[in-house]
Amino acid sequence: MLGLIRRRLFTALPTLAAVVILSFVLMRLAPGGPFDGERPLDPKTREALMSAYGLDRPLPEQIGLYLRRLAHGDFGPSLVYRDFTVTDLIARGLPVSLTLGALALIVALLVGLALGMAAAVRPRGRLDRSLMLGATLLTALPGFVMGPLLALGFGLWAGWLPVSGWGDGDALHMVLPVVALALPAAGAIAKLARAGLAQVLAQDHIRMARARGQGWWRILIVHALRPALVPVASYLGPAAAGMLTGAVVIETVFALPGLGRYFVQGALNRDYPLVLGVVTLYAALIILFNLLADLAYGWLDPRVRG
Repeated sequence: MLGLIRRRLFTALPTLAAVVILSFVLMRLAPGGPFDGERPLDPKTREALMSAYGLDRPLPEQIGLYLRRLAHGDFGPSLVYRDFTVTDLIARGLPVSLTLGALALIVALLVGLALGMAAAVRPRGRLDRSLMLGATLLTALPGFVMGPLLALGFGLWAGWLPVSGWGDGDALHMVLPVVALALPAAGAIAKLARAGLAQVLAQDHIRMARARGQGWWRILIVHALRPALVPVASYLGPAAAGMLTGAVVIETVFALPGLGRYFVQGALNRDYPLVLGVVTLYAALIILFNLLADLAYGWLDPRVRG
């Protein structure tokens, strides 16, 4: 297991550096700038601002300065939110995004595993086919479609749940965003759990357990669930990454004060430090989630440890 951690960490820093440099270059190549508005600035004022933020220096020098600041944990000042640093804005939005993503991942796991186990009880039966059809439909609906549909149905038409705002973390305000973010991943987890259980339930030790008279649900939970979770564990890293990036859309749809709102506004306003700070944080979290998924995979399947 330690060898697995060392291998993943050995590639983490180069990957993160490549993401930061590529994002930096792409942001500079995009048309427009942070000081371009409806009313153009005086040339001297614009020149002074470009010099104050170091935007008049050559691109390689800007990248080097940014990487040095980043190594000390400094994301720089925001070019649009003049009274805040990027670190301040991330500290305000990150708890909302992490709460949304963590709750969505838990819901996706619970719903997906329950559907997969229920489908595996009667393989190729009516319930199995119906549940897998539903899981396929959930997987095919992305968050930017699921979110408005849930808001329209349960918020505007039925009036059961609020469709906008955070409500100081009120549970009712979290229901629709969490469900919209969790359902596509729940469909994929259900299909993976069903496929994993189908392979495990066909093995000899499962037949022996059934011959000894053990109950079907006991066999599923005690004997079959852990090895069947191997494909699910391999999906957790991409699932967590997808929820983190998909939260940008969900937070915009439901007007949540998370990192997604700052990322969208920063991109529209060409707030380079803010966009780069959010991208860097997202990349670091995705690398961390993939590492945790690899550790879970190694625990479930000792053959991958090294």
